[in-house]
Amino acid sequence: MRWVEISTVTMSLVLSAGSTWAESRQCYDHDGDGFGNGCAAGADCNDHNPNVNPGRKEVCDFVDNDCNALVDDAPQCPQPSHQLERLAVRGGPFIMGSDEGAADELPTHDVLVSSFHLDRFEVTNARYRACVLAGVCDPPALRSSRHRPQYFDADDFANYPAIFVSWHQANAFCHWAGGRLPTEAEWEMAARGPAPSTRTYPWGDEAPDCSRSNFGGDRGCVGDTDLVGRRPLGNSPHGAMDMAGNVWEWVADWYEAEYYTNSPLKNPQGPEQGNLKVMRGGCWESETSSLRVSCRKAELPKAWADNVGFRCAYDAPGGAR
Repeated sequence: MRWVEISTVTMSLVLSAGSTWAESRQCYDHDGDGFGNGCAAGADCNDHNPNVNPGRKEVCDFVDNDCNALVDDAPQCPQPSHQLERLAVRGGPFIMGSDEGAADELPTHDVLVSSFHLDRFEVTNARYRACVLAGVCDPPALRSSRHRPQYFDADDFANYPAIFVSWHQANAFCHWAGGRLPTEAEWEMAARGPAPSTRTYPWGDEAPDCSRSNFGGDRGCVGDTDLVGRRPLGNSPHGAMDMAGNVWEWVADWYEAEYYTNSPLKNPQGPEQGNLKVMRGGCWESETSSLRVSCRKAELPKAWADNVGFRCAYDAPGGAR
């Protein structure tokens, strides 16, 4: 690491006696690209990657190269379609859980899921905003994201995932949209694919990278949410996008650590009651272990965060659950 002085910031503190104490603090360039860290205005948004700083030009590499809070926004970069798309997930058996993960992923077991439909993308700000304007959904708890003061209402982020929504808000949106939150089993079937697949990630067993998933926190791919559908190389076998990283996704089930030891074979719905709701898929802050299709996380249903969103499921026409 090369430490180069960029600027000096003076911090003042008024003491009880009325005097002022001042300290000079240096801003350093950790990655040696000529731009300092966050203690200076216009600073480097990723001071651990020399290819990311305000002086760079944007290139098509799934990273915010020029620190403008937008990823791959150069004219030459392909932009995904964000039409309202649903995937038809054909029912059948799949292998749920993992014998190599956390204790609540045990045991690996066969599950039979009926056919259903699923949003290809995580629910976007634009879609959620329509529900708010219709008077059905409550606004997000905050309208910003981690590094973007204007997020939920900004046109630049219309097709980024809705965040700061609780399980209750996500559930209300899906009902308004004619669907519901997917069950934990449906979500994992859509992410892993039918039996005999035991893939670790939606795309297979290859280690995650920024071409497949938005993860890793401030030192990772983006350091915030990203445009949904940006990474087709990360698609699941059914074509669902962003099922590893970007935002955690609420599902319908209550959480129980040992539920897999006695869950039903067909269409498990989770425990009848509980204190926590399940989330799946990892997020932009996650390490690779949380991106696995079998990884489970749980939070209070009233909780909300800047790394949590959702997608909706829909009953297949004429189908039974």
